[in-house]
Amino acid sequence: MNEGTSKDSFLTLQLFSTSNGVEISQDMKSIFVDHLSQLIIWFEKYFQNENIDKFSWIQDPFNSTVPFEFTSTEEESLIELSCDNSLKTKFSSMDLTKFWISIKDEYPLLSDKAQRILIPFSTSYLCEAGFSAVAVIKSKYRTKINVEKEIRVAVSCLIPRFEKMCSDMQAHPSH
Repeated sequence: MNEGTSKDSFLTLQLFSTSNGVEISQDMKSIFVDHLSQLIIWFEKYFQNENIDKFSWIQDPFNSTVPFEFTSTEEESLIELSCDNSLKTKFSSMDLTKFWISIKDEYPLLSDKAQRILIPFSTSYLCEAGFSAVAVIKSKYRTKINVEKEIRVAVSCLIPRFEKMCSDMQAHPSH
């Protein structure tokens, strides 16, 4: 984040700094920039063979083309959704995942398809964090065989966030 960069894309950071009257220092901004740069590198590593353009309809269903893989029903739903101005307003004022969850009743096919693509990011995050915690603990306590207590403490801070993410999602009924 350079001097002229806005925090609008980082709603939680913006709310925190506004409500607490805190100005983000240049040192902290450079830490954010470094972290986001590393995320870009990791995303490029993990998704180097993925054609991300086929998911543009999730990021902006109002200005994207219909993916080739869509059925005719899904295509009609996306066209109908893209013409709905009230949903366009809703989309611009909501978080991406909350938007797709909120239209589940109106557009169940699109909502389910979008959620199936978005959900793995949150679940893989917990796995990655768990493996990282084990790696740190194993290198720190190399002679210890039993690391259950340490891993429980390391991962326990992630569980409330994961439970909140799960509570926002509605379970799929069995067929």
